Amino acid sequence: MSEAELHILRARMEQGRRNKAQRGELFVSVPVGYVLLPSDEVALDPDEQVQVVVRLLFDKFEGLGSAMAVIRYMHEQKLRMPIRSHFCHNKGQLEWRPPRHATLLNILNNPIYAGAYAYGRNPTDPRRKIPGRRGTGKSTVPMEEWQVLQKDCLPAYITWEQFLANQRQLRQNAARFDTLGAVRGGPAVLGGLISCGHCGYRMQVTYSGREGTRAATGLGRLEVGIGSELGFAPAVSESGHAAMKP
Repeated sequence: MSEAELHILRARMEQGRRNKAQRGELFVSVPVGYVLLPSDEVALDPDEQVQVVVRLLFDKFEGLGSAMAVIRYMHEQKLRMPIRSHFCHNKGQLEWRPPRHATLLNILNNPIYAGAYAYGRNPTDPRRKIPGRRGTGKSTVPMEEWQVLQKDCLPAYITWEQFLANQRQLRQNAARFDTLGAVRGGPAVLGGLISCGHCGYRMQVTYSGREGTRAATGLGRLEVGIGSELGFAPAVSESGHAAMKP
């Protein structure tokens, strides 16, 4: 078979995949909490314990507001995450594994849990693909660039509105100067949550020896002394108490 014929064959196969995706019927595999039936239909995992754990993950993320906080909760409660293998030797077999942050993020970012079919969330970037290595070159694109998005067509664990709220929370949790950031532990007052009143970006604390503690914006254009001698912490505490008064 000539190279031209192979190119035409690959193009036809790819077009067939896209046509099937447009109908919401293209599934290579399904994530945790779902099973693919012999009829190629998607259903909730028949194991009720799997469903309970998946719903718990979403409930805890909504309450705790951080994926790492959910993972810590799972470890403290000695809970495990369900996984159904996609490999041939034990395909479909249910396994219970220690909770992983990457697995939880995959669950929170997948619209299937809100009953939506999506295709094209992680297209391949030819510039990043490594020849001879499958799966390389994957990129993540915003929802507006997904090739297919069909809502309310699959069994759901959460609503579409909750999925969007989770996406907003995950973006705000990112450790970037232009996001709110997740709540940090430790004795600091509002650690990681203070933003600059001039530019609106998050402020970073730096220590300069005898000069005391200073906070700088993410842009690095403004420095404000916040040493204890300025009464910064008491002022913030008083403001917080005043805001919480009925």
